[in-house]
Amino acid sequence: MKRNTKQRILDAALQLFNVEGYVNVRLAQIAEQADMSVGNMAYHFPHKPQILEGIYEELQTEQQQLLTEINLAPLFENFDYFIRSTYKLQKKYIFFYLDTLELIRTSEVLKKVHQEHLQWQRMQLELLLEFNRARGVVDWRANLENPERLARHLRHVMDSWHSMQLIEGAEADDFWTYRSCTWSVLQPYFTDMGWKEYGQLKRDSDTGIENITASERTN
Repeated sequence: MKRNTKQRILDAALQLFNVEGYVNVRLAQIAEQADMSVGNMAYHFPHKPQILEGIYEELQTEQQQLLTEINLAPLFENFDYFIRSTYKLQKKYIFFYLDTLELIRTSEVLKKVHQEHLQWQRMQLELLLEFNRARGVVDWRANLENPERLARHLRHVMDSWHSMQLIEGAEADDFWTYRSCTWSVLQPYFTDMGWKEYGQLKRDSDTGIENITASERTN
């Protein structure tokens, strides 16, 4: 029961944060959304930053699972699945991706955990790049590139895409543009074999996840 109550609070807070932004949501609103008193909620989460940390823990767990899965079979088809899944994950936790800097300033605990997660994420992407180089579909030597810089660039593009779209006044609910931008980071390093494999990916193919529908999108 205690765990279910905590999850109710986290789910209610996530819904409100995505719609109104973290700084604009009060504890009383979260309690009302979770259908409980502020006092009952405070027993589990006395302060709003602790709710934020709880939501981030769920985000981190989901993202780690995605990266672990993609490195088990580093084919372009699986990387395309990773792009689709990451887009869905970012939409699910969109408030965090739109206001990352502001949010980590609210909690030293969150800041430390997020920085450690970013390092882990970069290392996993480096492994993915090395696996794909070993099987001959990418090669960055001619470009004087290295997997660490390339992994960092890839992460920057994926994690900042939604906020940059909104800043520029562009459409932020556009998976195919997100997908294209992500692939464009790797395309300069494709070998002939890489271009052939990439060409086999079909725009409308379903790689095992549900289609991203309008009802799943968060404005």
